Amino acid sequence: MFESHQIACKSDIDSYLSDYNPANYLVVGIENLFLRDYFINKVNQLSIKYMVLMQDIIKDHCFKIGDVVFSSMECTPHYIQKIARYFPKPRQNVLTQRELDILDVFHLQNVKIARELDISQKTASGHRVNIQHKLRMKSKNTLAMLRIKTAISRSNGSQLHGLISQHA
Repeated sequence: MFESHQIACKSDIDSYLSDYNPANYLVVGIENLFLRDYFINKVNQLSIKYMVLMQDIIKDHCFKIGDVVFSSMECTPHYIQKIARYFPKPRQNVLTQRELDILDVFHLQNVKIARELDISQKTASGHRVNIQHKLRMKSKNTLAMLRIKTAISRSNGSQLHGLISQHA
């Protein structure tokens, strides 16, 4: 069973979370970047497990970084239930430390990434493609990547460099 709530401002978030039962699994699907960041910061403070739905991820796909699941805003209720029940167990695509380094500077051109990280342009390009594949990106544009990068960073309460990744 799922509940949905209209979130139009910060006070809606505060009101909703004041009555929230932390034993439930929370699914966050807020398109407004500022409200989503505010919501994520609040649920992190309350130590609530949650999933973030984003428009930039391919339908019925997801990835996990840390304890947070990121999935498509277009996923079916059945898919959300499946993730809530089983996601901690299956094999997952995770980012390597080098991919996290690339994600930090993803907005730059390959030549600038290569120069900054002392790698070849071809290596930088390959890492960018791998990142987009692992993050199940619908679009390859920089704005979409920025939205996902920001959500990941906020969800983990740290800079991307601070994330710990494991090989699947």
